[in-house]
Amino acid sequence: MKTNYETPEEYAKKALEITDAADAVSSKRPEQFKKVMRENRGALSVFGPFGPAADGLERKNPVIVALGDSVTAGHFEFAGDPQTLYDKVNRGEFGEQDVLEITDARECYLERFRAHLIDKYEQTSVSTVNSGIAGDTMYGMQKRLYRDVIRYQPDLVLINGSLNWGKECGNTEAYKKLLREVVSAVKNETKADIVLMTPNMDIPYINTDTDCTLWDRVQVIRELAVLEDVCLADTYAVWEAYKAAGYPVKALLANGMNHPSKTGHEMYARVLMKLMD
Repeated sequence: MKTNYETPEEYAKKALEITDAADAVSSKRPEQFKKVMRENRGALSVFGPFGPAADGLERKNPVIVALGDSVTAGHFEFAGDPQTLYDKVNRGEFGEQDVLEITDARECYLERFRAHLIDKYEQTSVSTVNSGIAGDTMYGMQKRLYRDVIRYQPDLVLINGSLNWGKECGNTEAYKKLLREVVSAVKNETKADIVLMTPNMDIPYINTDTDCTLWDRVQVIRELAVLEDVCLADTYAVWEAYKAAGYPVKALLANGMNHPSKTGHEMYARVLMKLMD
């Protein structure tokens, strides 16, 4: 299904202008990934200047894995009245043909980022693996880390998992510990560059009773990027600037709550591209 929600043009234009002007990334850059994008072009080494890989094999195409929740998975607006849909879920009547939310992976930030990379590195065949699962928390992401990230031996790992965190998940230290363990595992088990991503803003509607607010988790992500010496893509900072300029956050949310519109996903992608400068 395709998302039909569009951010009003005046707000979309301003949001992207603010994104382009923002200093929203760390000084750390994914240098190894940039090197792979430049040299691993998806062709036999005889057709290029870089030769085969160190193991004697032809250079593999670059792989990006994005670990996350519904935003990464590409969920947008509800596919009908939310209360009616949730009532059907609670009654156990939700069938194979039922749809809770519009999922449009073509418009998610991961695919928009890939499109920008192709524009920048036109000779390179870059692949993406979308490991976003709607509703998942950092606990679930840690449990499925080997299956959904490590086994692909990616060149770049994007970690965007902070929107879902209820009181039952624990406090800020619990979130920090989990996220740090995920980063350490990716470091130890792959050669990938890592990008910690702050989320889009939301309009709280569930899980508001928590000992670790979204703002707290954003601060943890920013701190860990420094402590772990990994890249930071601070999308939340761009949304802060947009809101501070007097523009409505809700206009950038396809479901009016926490799923960014196509414009919101483009903001994510443009922030990620700042790391490629």
